[in-house]
Amino acid sequence: MKINQAGRWERICRSVYQKVDLHFEAKNAQKHCKRQLATINGGLRGDKREFEEKVLSFWSRYGIKPKKMWYDLYCYKTKEYDPRYIPEDIYWKIIYPAMNRPAFRRVYTDKCFYSQLFPYLKQPRTIIKCSNNIFYDGNGNIISFIQAKYLLESVNQFVLKPAIYSGEGTDIFFYDREKHCKIDIEGLLKLYRTDYIVQEIVPQHEILAAIHPNSVNTIRVISFLFRGEVHISSSILRMGVGDSRLDNVSAGGIACPINPDGRLAQKGLNKNSEWMDRHPGGTVFGNVIVPSYNKILEAVCKAHKNIPHFRILGWDFSVDVNGDPVLIEYNGAPSLNQISCGPLFGDLTEQVLDEILLNKTNYSAVVEYNITTENLKEEVS
Repeated sequence: MKINQAGRWERICRSVYQKVDLHFEAKNAQKHCKRQLATINGGLRGDKREFEEKVLSFWSRYGIKPKKMWYDLYCYKTKEYDPRYIPEDIYWKIIYPAMNRPAFRRVYTDKCFYSQLFPYLKQPRTIIKCSNNIFYDGNGNIISFIQAKYLLESVNQFVLKPAIYSGEGTDIFFYDREKHCKIDIEGLLKLYRTDYIVQEIVPQHEILAAIHPNSVNTIRVISFLFRGEVHISSSILRMGVGDSRLDNVSAGGIACPINPDGRLAQKGLNKNSEWMDRHPGGTVFGNVIVPSYNKILEAVCKAHKNIPHFRILGWDFSVDVNGDPVLIEYNGAPSLNQISCGPLFGDLTEQVLDEILLNKTNYSAVVEYNITTENLKEEVS
């Protein structure tokens, strides 16, 4: 007898959809890995025997044989193979569906509902939002399309972004009356159709603005929930470059690891997988201390406990002129910062993998899809 379980056909359809979705995520990750390796002449390209002794022997207990290319990429900086890295194809096909609920991935990260999910976190002021073609003002009152249009026409600046599909800066639009004085607001809103949010542009802390004033430079934190505690996997500062309003590395930005004391590491990484010790604007990374860093980590640890559907999360925070952390967004399927910051689970890697792949307790993929060691090998191959 099964308690609190979906019907058989619902489980089958949901399982097929999610496996196809995550399969393509894994395929895209493999392509991205190969492109990154091409920019660094193949990466580490270490001895095959050393890879087998250090990496394959580690993963053999789980019946998994990871591809060497991942470790040639991840270990390029240190020049030494570390088996604790989680290859992204294994992550998407096995780790992610075990620790997170893929079915909740879209709805729970809908930016229109951040105010309800995190009322205790400071967020950019909302001007309007549209959810399922229902318009709301910044106070949560339902308004008409015409009222939404008038509200936007009355402000000098705003940022408009999809509420659900906006990864890596996709389709984000920045408005400045001085630069877009003749913009058709009605046409703009109709272009986005539905499920979007329009917010004020956060004036950022002077330390962050000094690095690159054109973009809101954000602190990306990866956290994971394990044995009832929130652990910080890694943190990076993402910075825009040149005239770009975006700080994403995929959009040409730079990511620099943040040390536990809040100081930036000596070097940051750009889109071409090149390490540099300073921003093109001149800021030396090792001289920067991220403002209110401990407050950001405290906010992450508090908020993550309220989102148990995702045991792995990515958080983007800015810091405003008053030094207050401001939640920009959170991601239920984040990139993992492993190239810049090291293994996802760090010293807890074996314990996490043992619970998921050997003990198989309290993990959604094991319970819902009855994953076994044999079909794990089939999934990765």
